[in-house]
Amino acid sequence: MAPDQDLAASGSPTHSGHDDAGDRQHRAIFESAVDFAIIATGLDGRVTDWNIGAEHVFGWSRQEMHGEPIDRIFTPEDRAARHPEQEMRQSLELGRSIGERWHVRRDGTRFWGNGEMMPLRDASGTHLGFLEILRDRTEHWASEERHRASAEFLTRVLAASADCIKVLDLDARLVFMSEGGQQVMEVEDLDAIIGCPWPNFWRDEGNVAALAAIEAARAGGTGHFQGSAETMAGNPRWWDVRVTPILSADGVPEKLLVVSSDITERRKADADIGNLAGLVEQSSDFIGIASPETRVLFVNPAGRRLVGLGGGTLELGVIDFFTEDDRRTVIDTVLPALHRRGYWEGELRFRHFATGAAIPVLYTVFALRNAAGTMTGYGTITRDLRERHRADARRNALLELGDRMRDLADPVEMAFVAAEIMGQTLEVSRTGYGTLDACGESVLVDRDWTAPGCGSVAGAHRMADYGAYYKDLQRGDTVAIADVAKDPRTSANLGALQRVGIKALLNLPLIERGRLVALFYINHSEPRAWTEDELSFVRNVAERTRGAIERRLAEKRLRDLAALLEQQVAERTRERDRIWRVSQDLLGVADMKGCWISINPAWHALLGWNEDEIVGRTLEWLEHPDDRATTRAAFAGLADGKPTHAYENRVRHRDGHDRWLAWTAVPEADLIYCVGRDVTAEKAAAEALRQAEDHLRQSQKMEAVGQLTGGLAHDFNNLLTGITGSLEMLGNRVAQGRVGEVDRFISAAQGAARRAAALTHRLLAFSRRQTLDPKATGVNRLVSGMEELIRRTVGPSIDIEVVGATGLWTALVDPNQLENALLNLCINARDAMPDGGRILIETGNTWMDQQAAGPRDLAPGAYLSLSVTDTGSGMTPEVIARAFDPFFTTKPLGEGTGLGLSMIYGFARQSGGQICIQSTPGAGTTMCLYLPRHLGPEDTVPEIRKPAGTARATEGQTVLVVDDEPIIRMLVRETLGDLGYVAIEASDGAGGMAMLSSKDRVDLLVTDVGLPGGFNGRQLADAGRALRPGLKVLFITGYAENAVIGNGALDHGMQVLTKPFAMDALADRIERLITG
Repeated sequence: MAPDQDLAASGSPTHSGHDDAGDRQHRAIFESAVDFAIIATGLDGRVTDWNIGAEHVFGWSRQEMHGEPIDRIFTPEDRAARHPEQEMRQSLELGRSIGERWHVRRDGTRFWGNGEMMPLRDASGTHLGFLEILRDRTEHWASEERHRASAEFLTRVLAASADCIKVLDLDARLVFMSEGGQQVMEVEDLDAIIGCPWPNFWRDEGNVAALAAIEAARAGGTGHFQGSAETMAGNPRWWDVRVTPILSADGVPEKLLVVSSDITERRKADADIGNLAGLVEQSSDFIGIASPETRVLFVNPAGRRLVGLGGGTLELGVIDFFTEDDRRTVIDTVLPALHRRGYWEGELRFRHFATGAAIPVLYTVFALRNAAGTMTGYGTITRDLRERHRADARRNALLELGDRMRDLADPVEMAFVAAEIMGQTLEVSRTGYGTLDACGESVLVDRDWTAPGCGSVAGAHRMADYGAYYKDLQRGDTVAIADVAKDPRTSANLGALQRVGIKALLNLPLIERGRLVALFYINHSEPRAWTEDELSFVRNVAERTRGAIERRLAEKRLRDLAALLEQQVAERTRERDRIWRVSQDLLGVADMKGCWISINPAWHALLGWNEDEIVGRTLEWLEHPDDRATTRAAFAGLADGKPTHAYENRVRHRDGHDRWLAWTAVPEADLIYCVGRDVTAEKAAAEALRQAEDHLRQSQKMEAVGQLTGGLAHDFNNLLTGITGSLEMLGNRVAQGRVGEVDRFISAAQGAARRAAALTHRLLAFSRRQTLDPKATGVNRLVSGMEELIRRTVGPSIDIEVVGATGLWTALVDPNQLENALLNLCINARDAMPDGGRILIETGNTWMDQQAAGPRDLAPGAYLSLSVTDTGSGMTPEVIARAFDPFFTTKPLGEGTGLGLSMIYGFARQSGGQICIQSTPGAGTTMCLYLPRHLGPEDTVPEIRKPAGTARATEGQTVLVVDDEPIIRMLVRETLGDLGYVAIEASDGAGGMAMLSSKDRVDLLVTDVGLPGGFNGRQLADAGRALRPGLKVLFITGYAENAVIGNGALDHGMQVLTKPFAMDALADRIERLITG
């Protein structure tokens, strides 16, 4: 088609029929060129015709484009640069305008078009418009770009590449290195390394990887690895290495191409990026990135938490993060400022996506740009301002508190103001101030502050109804509970708490002189965590309020005092004169030398001396000679400023007899003010009382000794009769040859001996002289292990209930003795319920202060309790007073020894504890055993050992036996002989020491503790261990020797065995010591 062909004229009715045929031909050509976009425009550049090819290329139909400006197919950049106008102008000036550029399709995509524009004229040459013929050349353009870039790259790569490009022969020897490679490898003399094996440039793991890459390339593949290697100048670098084959014409590797990229900086950058990413991930601020179209691309975890977003994909715009009120600010202010300055900062409000709550933030947003300076998006670092606002609110609240307190005088009103300010500042449901009664069990709230919809709890309340945290408050600890349903201190009292709408609470105790007197409380209707800043704020308000109230009360007391002073001054003056005159005590004023300046009339009434006989003199002339030195010393102390209280001396009456006086004297302003009270009658009464008490104690002692010896004589006579009678019958039967019956008499004698041993143990327990084996004991575990035995012992008519405290402390006690004590208490409880009943065994932790510990004869501190409660007949006060006396019993004759409770009492006291009785006749009894808390862990249960009777000594093992009782030495020697040991003996400490000092073999020392000869058993053992380190020792003790051994843990390799003992027990202990 000719450039000046007038397509628009083809439809003119003035043309001839021949012209019509040509026009139809042109139209057919126009419409059949589907690969070309042919566009006709008028002089104003608006489309007048648009062929099918244009529809295919651009996507717009002829109807859509008719009348539209031609610049619609140009990109916004070209439109802004006015390229459509330039093409039309150039086509008019040059006859055509040819060019290639990007164009825009209907769907917004772009393509590379090759186009030609020419003027459109009619047959007369009149300019009718323009004709644009354009073809989509995107693929061709891309291909040419790739070829051009590839050619350009290949021409410059070897000279300019920062990579080290090398060619190796198949033996991996260097034959070529690029110029850029020489620079990066810091090669000064290439000839010096040509021909060198390339893998030798690598060390250790790098050398192994290089050899593996060479083998991969030789096989026709690609070898790739990363490693560290030094340049020729010795500088370390990290490299990314690829080894590929260079194939011959027949496809066989003939050389190897090695491309090594220096990734040192990239690794550093990756590390920096990793650190930066970690910083972003761990930051507590909101950090986000958005596209230039403000579509959110990234929000860090802290940011997601701040606005309540999960971890899913973000399909949000920047504007979606703001409250409705602030979105207009973002659109009208923030985004324009970003476009102008690239930065904006100010306070706005985010919205929480889950709750809709507004979150005040300091919003800092800035433009992100690439290395070329082109903006690639937006970044923000946004800080949550809620805590800052809360801190401001708390500071303002404290200022308001001070202002409002200044004008208040009523403590109740002051407490309410403090509660109101705390409640409004912390945005909670209820706050208040309560005072505790004298018993500390109830709290009284005069008035409280409540949020709308929350009821008041003004009135009196029992502390125990609201949870088990009362002890925390008594210790002065702040109680902060985020969820009362989950906290163990309140979960058991949910009903009471829920009735008053409490799901979270904060209690701040106020302690005066060690006693809880009041508390500030804060309640909330929903669970909430209490921050440390909130706790600090509450403490601050509480301290200021308490201080203000105390100041008001002090001011009131001061005013009241001032009001009374004037009245009292005159009265006191009169009272002082009256007291001076009528006092029966001696009142006087003396100088520092003891000379009396003035005395009251009582001196004459009590001592018979007149005032003029006393004033101006000391009392030395009236003092008893034995008291003069101490009296002068007391006056010397007064002269040094030390008051004297109840100092006693004797002063002569006018009639010549002495009177006892108790003096209280205080030095002040170079004078001594004295009060002397006549205690002559009290002295006489005290002496008479002392003599009476001595007689009473002697009488009680004799009664106790008589009772004790009578009981001992009765029980031991019975037991000795059993022993001696059995032995006598044993001798008779042996003499008669009737040996088949001897076992019965042996068993009877042994049984009586064991009962005698048990009786002595009970007596020792009462006297606190038994030998204990204390261990860190878990009492709950011990009780659980005893439960079945107790049930069988008390019988089916009595119900047993065990309540073990959670988190019970351990106790350092002898577990066997504790088991005996528990069993005895349960048996006593059973005997108090002949018709059946219930026994409750409880454990617990308790802390005793001086007030609680004193009446129990205990030191203040932490104790655990083990109590046994029955529903039996109970005890009278008279029975309770004598319950722990030895041989005292209320049981019928023959049914009790009277030593059970005395034994438990002695065990408890020897263990550092106490046993107490609470009982009411007809209402049951509670026996409570208190044991000191042990801070260490519970001892593990020892492994059960097999009896030692079958073990035999190895040849030559020797045991030294030291005891002053020949029978005991004989029995121990025989037992040792049966076991195969060599036994050597000594009868006293000196003899034992001589044997230990010799060179004879001694594997074990068995010694009594109480020995004659200058050494007791403990001293002998210590001296023996000094001579023979590691010497094993077994103490055999009977009575008072426990004072020498002690109740604590023995040294390693030492054990104790209490007399009397069975021989198999002795054999077992010896075997365990020697083999252990």
